[in-house]
Amino acid sequence: MQIVKGYFAALLVFFAMGLGMPAWANPPAGSTGVDLTPLTNAVNFSTVSTGILAIAATLMTLYAAYAGVRFLLRMVKSA
Repeated sequence: MQIVKGYFAALLVFFAMGLGMPAWANPPAGSTGVDLTPLTNAVNFSTVSTGILAIAATLMTLYAAYAGVRFLLRMVKSA
């Protein structure tokens, strides 16, 4: 159980670091981000390969979620 608490605390700190940005980390008011319009305009969503890649990405996401749940269940059972 102690291991689970440690993992939970580490996960909580990780998310807190990502979500709670300090005030000094804000970019200056005059700065702009990277312009990606040439890259996004070059993508053609009417092709079959885009659909295949979308299905592959969905399957990879589902597999990653499945593997994560299995890992967590193994961790809980061993505690």
